[in-house]
Amino acid sequence: MSIASFYNPGSDAVIYPAPALLEKEEEEKKGLYPKFVFEDYMKLYALLKFQAKERRFEGMKAIATA
Repeated sequence: MSIASFYNPGSDAVIYPAPALLEKEEEEKKGLYPKFVFEDYMKLYALLKFQAKERRFEGMKAIATA
């Protein structure tokens, strides 16, 4: 039996990797793994759902730098 937990965070949740998991502090400063609001990602996902994943990642980077 499998149980999915924490499937979807709240729409206002800020998503980002745990700082301890980043290899270098410089990567965090460069925005390699940008922080984003879950609802913003879901809106972008709905727009780009059937396109390549790379476009979603680039879109999230654009949102993070705006």
